[in-house]
Amino acid sequence: MRIILADDSQYIRTAYKRVLETQSHFEVVGVAEDGEEAVQKAKELQPDVAVLDVRMPKLNGIDAAHQIAAFNPDVGIVVISAYDDMEFVRELFKGNPRGKAYLLKTSLDDIGELIRVVEAVANGGTVLDSTLVQQLVRVHLSRDNSFLQQFTETEREIWEFVAGGYDNSETAAILGQPESQVAEIARNVIDALGISNPNEVDIRSQAVAHFVNANAEVPYIVDT
Repeated sequence: MRIILADDSQYIRTAYKRVLETQSHFEVVGVAEDGEEAVQKAKELQPDVAVLDVRMPKLNGIDAAHQIAAFNPDVGIVVISAYDDMEFVRELFKGNPRGKAYLLKTSLDDIGELIRVVEAVANGGTVLDSTLVQQLVRVHLSRDNSFLQQFTETEREIWEFVAGGYDNSETAAILGQPESQVAEIARNVIDALGISNPNEVDIRSQAVAHFVNANAEVPYIVDT
């Protein structure tokens, strides 16, 4: 898998490269110091995945992601941020959320998380950082008209894994439940949103985008 990295910190670029290249099938084929260079590298190198910092000189990671997707719609995008601003998330997922992820830097204390998310977006998955998922669930549950109000605690737990980009087998392994049971619950939750798509990856991506956009009047989530 061919990957490009973009961050204005050389230390961060080096750290991410070392983590990713622990996987024999990952190859970091290019690095960039700013958003404009990231777009140029993506044009030249045609990566499978681009890992972008959200705050960069010349062009931020969100705008760089959209420019890259404009000429290579199949590239997976991982945006890494220190900001839990939902406007960044909504802007990233605008249009087609397939193959896009928004991660907080604090989640990368677990080096395996970056590897997992790169794999997920390369396969077309949509990933929202688990901290943001949990905070957004609380926002939804504070509103009487939220679709999450109708779900049981177990259904909401599995929904959090869906929004976090975990597939059914990963969720089942973490929860210690049969995969068939997890798959049935995940499908019931997604069906409740009224989204119709024969492709499992696409329908999950659309469900996550719905989750993010359902409370669009909340621009910023503060964990209380």
